Amino acid sequence: MKHVYTLTFVALAFIAASIPQRTSAQCTCSSGLPATPITQSVTIAPTQASSLTFNFQQFNPAIGDLACVRLRDTISGISTSSALNSGPDSTAFLFQLTLASKITAPGITINKVFNKIYGYDTLSPYGVPGYKITYGPDNIFTNNSGTGATGGNASYIGVGSVGIVYTVSGGLITLDGGANDTTTIVTTIWGTLNLTYYWCPSIPLATSISNFSAFKKDKYVMLQWLAANNQSDINYEIEYSKNGNDYMPIGNVPANIATAGTVTQYQYQYNPSPADVGEIYFRIKRTDASGNINYSIIKTVNLSATQRIGIQTYPNPVTKTVMVQFDENQNGNFLLELVNITGQVIQRKAVSLSGTNFTKFDLDTHPISGLYFLRAKNTNNKEQFVNKVMIQ
Repeated sequence: MKHVYTLTFVALAFIAASIPQRTSAQCTCSSGLPATPITQSVTIAPTQASSLTFNFQQFNPAIGDLACVRLRDTISGISTSSALNSGPDSTAFLFQLTLASKITAPGITINKVFNKIYGYDTLSPYGVPGYKITYGPDNIFTNNSGTGATGGNASYIGVGSVGIVYTVSGGLITLDGGANDTTTIVTTIWGTLNLTYYWCPSIPLATSISNFSAFKKDKYVMLQWLAANNQSDINYEIEYSKNGNDYMPIGNVPANIATAGTVTQYQYQYNPSPADVGEIYFRIKRTDASGNINYSIIKTVNLSATQRIGIQTYPNPVTKTVMVQFDENQNGNFLLELVNITGQVIQRKAVSLSGTNFTKFDLDTHPISGLYFLRAKNTNNKEQFVNKVMIQ
């Protein structure tokens, strides 16, 4: 008895642009809010390939923290099967077509099996008219879906690609009728694969410290941050490192006496010593009245490079108003633009700044929740500043 499964490799596919989806998140952020999904789609054009490999873009950690990953396939398949009687006598055969599809990705495996029965059909002796039979083409599976998920798997994180393999195997087997048969099968598949990254905004270790920035200004390094006034007797200690591991204190900034529930801007000026070359690192050590300690994120300043002034935005996520903070005081006219991830400008606002580094951007209409960018253009010298904005 011989079984032949014929599939010729003819892979045709393309990756669609990554777009945020408003599907229900499969995991939540530490804040309790649903993680934000970003989906990549691959379309499988009709092919008789038995094995297909797709390369998806990895999740860029600069966007935030990858919480979990979901993979979903929706595949259709049409099979044409042939059988012949290789024996000397007429024989009634019963056949079963079995197809198995499998998707393999880091931390995810999706298996599906499809069966179809053909017969009983009586085939003439070999060489006599009627000794062959063809079944199909038949729709063995139509828009069949499968889903698999994994946590924040490191294989999906980076700026390269991650490979996902789709395979189809199987054949036409004889359930009854003896061993004198030969079978072949040709299957055409098509459909889509969707890989969804669920991510959360990066959260500083000290949750009351936000918008921490460090930048060169003339001969100095300026540190700025915002802090919520939720306790009294708070002390902010500035720590400095040359290697990013060993830190030493260089100054203190006591918390301002302000109304609870408000936010205060703090700044500290560091004068580099002659021994400071290349990259230096800064963090803020926050100590409350009870002696509890936590730290801000770490900021790096390269003293050997020309460093651009930037902007930061808060709160994160945004619901109605985006507060915009430049690293330095600005003078001039600016055009603020809210831009989606495809580059489309959703809303614009013109502002004039004079000796200040703060302004705000009110959302006239509430866009779809997800990732956006706030772009500030200086209309005088055409300089641009961009920062990520999460809209809830």
